[in-house]
Amino acid sequence: MVSHWDRSMKRLFGLAAQDLITFILPQARLLQHASGEFVLKPDPSLPELGLLAADTLSACSLEGKTLLIHLEFQSRADGKMAQRLLMYNILADERYGYPVLSCVIYLRRCGVVATPYRRQLPNATPVYDFYFQVIKLWELPAQELLARQLPGLLPLLPLTREGRSRQVIRAMIERLQQARQYELLEVGLLLASLAWADAPASERQWLQEQFTMLTEFLQELKQTDAARALIEEGLQQGIQQGIQQGIQQGIQQDLLEGREDFIAGVRSRFPQLEPLATTVAAHIHSLRTIHQLLLTIGLARSAEELQSLLLAHLPDNTGQPPTGNGSQP
Repeated sequence: MVSHWDRSMKRLFGLAAQDLITFILPQARLLQHASGEFVLKPDPSLPELGLLAADTLSACSLEGKTLLIHLEFQSRADGKMAQRLLMYNILADERYGYPVLSCVIYLRRCGVVATPYRRQLPNATPVYDFYFQVIKLWELPAQELLARQLPGLLPLLPLTREGRSRQVIRAMIERLQQARQYELLEVGLLLASLAWADAPASERQWLQEQFTMLTEFLQELKQTDAARALIEEGLQQGIQQGIQQGIQQGIQQDLLEGREDFIAGVRSRFPQLEPLATTVAAHIHSLRTIHQLLLTIGLARSAEELQSLLLAHLPDNTGQPPTGNGSQP
């Protein structure tokens, strides 16, 4: 199951790939995304080598030449991370024939791997050194990301050294609202809810209020822009029909996975609400709604509070499924 951390970061990369690439290698320019999946010949002794999937792999240009940038997003320690990076690096190089820069971005404090990954013989004869980048977001000053003037980095502010402060969250909200980057703001608030999971109840309540205000603002914005949206819809209808046919299958798959993540998130915090979550998931037809609900799960202070919020997403004629006694285990 893909974690909320992974899904949030992959969505962020989908929205702001160039900004993240600039963060890793300032002179590089995104050319196109490349497949990060590598299917290897099954080996009964090594079942994990059937399918390897890197988080992101992108073809970029640097000084007029092509290279690949491979990113991994980690929210917990992995003692095999260096070996995984090396394997992905070699496979990507073999498939595409370009040098590969590998980077692991640690989203929260945990054990990290050292670079380079060095192998040598028992007599100290060197075999190889594998260099990769390591970024520990919790060590970065928030001001360093703010100074970059890249909207795609602002959702990472809650993960920085000062990310547990209201001042930093306000700065993220204000800048992304000024840039009209509302999807990035949703990602930023979701990452904040994950980073603030063990924050005092008053802080979590404040964060929930910021999310509520954003939701209300977006609803007002939709109404304000309704006329313009109708005009644009008429102009783009022919093009959009063709596009939608091509991407509908992918959207449906993302929606299915999102529903599963939503149910798993409810189960992990309040198992007695899983039947209600399953019913609510069947009525969700928007990825944005799923991301909003994931944030709600992270911020809910009790099973009763989450139950009330979930019931609001059911049609009026849908009965409440059995949810147990509503108390937190």
